Amino acid sequence: MYAHLPLENADTVSLVCALLVRFPEVASLRALPADGTVQLTFAIKGRLDKAAQAVLAETVADHVGGFLMLGKDEASTLKLDVETDRSMAFVHVTRDLDSFTKDELEMLVALFAQRFGDGLVRNPVPDDMADADPAVNDEIAAYAIEALRDPTQSKSLVGFREEKRVLVYFLKSRKKAKAARR
Repeated sequence: MYAHLPLENADTVSLVCALLVRFPEVASLRALPADGTVQLTFAIKGRLDKAAQAVLAETVADHVGGFLMLGKDEASTLKLDVETDRSMAFVHVTRDLDSFTKDELEMLVALFAQRFGDGLVRNPVPDDMADADPAVNDEIAAYAIEALRDPTQSKSLVGFREEKRVLVYFLKSRKKAKAARR
């Protein structure tokens, strides 16, 4: 017997796939509806030392703050974390879903593209999406962000790119551990 995903979860998966295809600069997206946040990950070729991380965090905060100020809004969550290894840096930008928009995502992608140039890892566009209408993709991306904001979404999910594919997984909710019997 197979369990079927509720329709809204299946729709959300399709929309997250479309969002990651539309923005090949985003390495992964993690939606956490319980926290009301979304985490975008950008992959950068090369290490970022602590000073570069601090400058990047300040730059992202300035850009997002300025962008939201134009719309008379403010972020309740804006966090930047960086994981590095010998040859890569993974920059995680966490935002609240209430004030996050497709336009802000476009601004963040442009900021990372300008700042890191060819050092920003971009995934190739799938062959079947090469001729897609950009206006339609933009509309789907905006709708995808609205779907992530939907209060009825109870499951967290992660979407990431692998080669020319986008994979989406629902995350198991963490149950509180029971104390062991004595």
